[in-house]
Amino acid sequence: MSGLTSEGKERIEAVAREHLARGWHTGAQVAVYRDGVREVDLALGAAEGKRMLWFSATKPVTAVAIHVLVERGQLDLDAPIADVWPEFAQGGKERVTTRHVLTHQGGFPVFPPDFDMHRADDWALIAATTAALPAQWEPGTAVGYHPVTYGFALGEVIRRVDGREPRDFLREEIFEPLRMDASLGTAHPQEVALPEAMSEVTFQDPEGSEGRTTAIVERFRMPETLRAQMPAANGIGTADALARFYAMLVNGGELDGARILRPETVAEATRVHVQTDLDLTSGLPSSFGLGFIVGGLFAPFDQPGVFGHSGQQCAIAYGDPAHGLAVSYLTNGLHDPYVVQVRTEEMVWAILEACASAS
Repeated sequence: MSGLTSEGKERIEAVAREHLARGWHTGAQVAVYRDGVREVDLALGAAEGKRMLWFSATKPVTAVAIHVLVERGQLDLDAPIADVWPEFAQGGKERVTTRHVLTHQGGFPVFPPDFDMHRADDWALIAATTAALPAQWEPGTAVGYHPVTYGFALGEVIRRVDGREPRDFLREEIFEPLRMDASLGTAHPQEVALPEAMSEVTFQDPEGSEGRTTAIVERFRMPETLRAQMPAANGIGTADALARFYAMLVNGGELDGARILRPETVAEATRVHVQTDLDLTSGLPSSFGLGFIVGGLFAPFDQPGVFGHSGQQCAIAYGDPAHGLAVSYLTNGLHDPYVVQVRTEEMVWAILEACASAS
């Protein structure tokens, strides 16, 4: 492997500019590493000089924090969460393990719809609300994506085991060692290329009549949400920062002298652990490792060995060990499923073509 060709890099930039010209978003960032070396770092439109919301692309970062604690012997993935957080043993969740949460089998996927998001920055309240949630199925018997409860549960596990708040643990153990321009939440909304609703169509609402996308955008533009700790949903940083994270994983847990995980831990976390034809939350097929999307029908996860995570109709970040790639493509435009997939596939294939021409 020998980086990317200059022609390949030009094609990647051309694809990014074409997506902007199509009006699919007003700002985007693309970062690509190959064999641990940054090859592309591009910011366009409203994303120039800004940081981006990662949405659910935040989830793998929180998963890695959990794996750090496991490696240190401070946490057992198969022990009940209630062992370290007794209040969590409510509503049939006394047998939920950290592994269940990492693989979306915990049975408590949905946060109360009437929760006042103006209080999202109150971690004690968030943890108490999560602990009180009832299990909707017996833990470990079904898969159902946990959009935000994943992060609230894992974040409180981190706090109970380590003593640090989730944002402090991520900063000190991951972001700073890897020199990532990133944080969990921010008190400075002006530094963020804020999300925009480009379509109301979703898988759950094909007609777009319910305004789901606008509701998400409004929620994630709120100062309280932006400054909160949402370890499943509001990582904030550059595309380069998130690509560096994946470059570390593709390199076996180390980048530029900073070791975060052992190679065997990365390998275990990024293999398929659960698969289902019917995710109880999305109604779609899903396939997960320990905190990562691994495998699937759509790019980039249809490629052998690829692992990563998408983020709320606007972002994708992944590692592709077979090609030595670490990729982050972040936009501020929440779009319909078709556009999201076309946007992703065109970028994925441009990057793969740049690899092929360089090999």
